[in-house]
Amino acid sequence: MSDEVKEQPQATPPEQNPFVEELTRLGKNFGELIKEVLESPQLQEIRKEVATGAQTVIEEVNEVINKARESQVTQEVAKKATATVEELKAAPVTENLKTGLINTLRTINQELSEIIDRMEQASQQDAPTESAAASEQPPASTEDDAS
Repeated sequence: MSDEVKEQPQATPPEQNPFVEELTRLGKNFGELIKEVLESPQLQEIRKEVATGAQTVIEEVNEVINKARESQVTQEVAKKATATVEELKAAPVTENLKTGLINTLRTINQELSEIIDRMEQASQQDAPTESAAASEQPPASTEDDAS
């Protein structure tokens, strides 16, 4: 009789939930669709066209950048931008902004720390009551224990 019990699960696969079966089939179908699309000649042709087009764009952009670097106007704008950055670094307004930002961040961090501390305290207060409730319940008995 014990031999029949061992053979039965092997002979019939466990019943699956129809929802799970459909999701599994959907996943397989998507996998097959993606595989077919990736291997299709049309996609290979599109990949070649995109690569060629991208290479052309890159070459044209590089040419424009090189011409712009050589331009006198570009060089003057770069000098003015560098001077402006240096002025801003030295300006008292910039230092005030930095100080204000640091103070704001510090305040936010302090408040977040306080929230975290309160959450941890609440969690620790809940833990003893949960463990006390679990220890008060007798262990569940089964029919196997009675045998």
